[in-house]
Amino acid sequence: MKKITGIFLILTFAIVGLFTAFKSMADDKKPFQVKEFTLNGAGKLQAKTSGGSIKVTGGSGNQVKVMVFVTPSNWKRRMEAPSPEALAKYTIDVRQEGNTIYAIAERKERGWNNENGLNIGFEIEIPQQMACNLRTSGGSISLESVTGEQQVETSGGSLAFKNIKGNMDANTSGGSINLANYQGDLDAKTSGGSINVDDASGRLKVHTSGGSIHLDKVAGDIDAHTSGGSIHAEVQRLGKYLTLETSGGSVHATVPGGKGLDLDLEGNRVKTALTNFNGTSDTRRVKGTVNGGGIPVKMSTSGGTTELSYRM
Repeated sequence: MKKITGIFLILTFAIVGLFTAFKSMADDKKPFQVKEFTLNGAGKLQAKTSGGSIKVTGGSGNQVKVMVFVTPSNWKRRMEAPSPEALAKYTIDVRQEGNTIYAIAERKERGWNNENGLNIGFEIEIPQQMACNLRTSGGSISLESVTGEQQVETSGGSLAFKNIKGNMDANTSGGSINLANYQGDLDAKTSGGSINVDDASGRLKVHTSGGSIHLDKVAGDIDAHTSGGSIHAEVQRLGKYLTLETSGGSVHATVPGGKGLDLDLEGNRVKTALTNFNGTSDTRRVKGTVNGGGIPVKMSTSGGTTELSYRM
């Protein structure tokens, strides 16, 4: 037994060591190409790639720095330099036109050969005031410390946002969406992951077909839908409405107390305090007004408990 345990520990340390070595090599990876530009006023960024991730970070000044990272998509060759034959199959276009920066990586011919395919990603440093259009079909996208109109889309990865001011459309078909410190109108959709929002205000519309939704310290007009998980919302300030709907889990919300509300709560079981209530209620449905009515609050689930709590 001791011998087996010893062998297991040796294998574990070997795997951890190999992983650490690969991670260190990846962290030390040098960019394939670096270009810098100067903007004159608020700018726009157009970044698109079909086989890699995009990371954009805002900062002070009027400088833009675009770093291009190229690695073989075949995992057995991830630590190798891309071959000239593989590079010849792609177009990498990084340029400035007026106050618009383009960072585009495209395969010249359709079809996919994993043996000679490449992952081409961007890490871009931009001024804080910048409108971004970011698209990739093969990786994740992160955006941080930026003010302006944002459009973000990926078919094969997660989305992460932090310190964003401005309206944003965000879509992914294959990952989760995580957002922190946001102000503006948000329309976020995913077909394959959870949505987590922390400290956000504005018109917040989030939808997922394959995960849970967690809203913490949110304020404004809130509309959240999921077909495959639970919803939890800590609402600091109610806007024009609060709508939370799921087909596959429980729904829980905490809202400020003492407000006039129009309640429409439905679930396998409904739990809430009914003070100054006028309407109808039973264990599965509550419909009516609280404190004379006012803000519509609709919460429903087909597969769990609906619970509305009040914070005094």
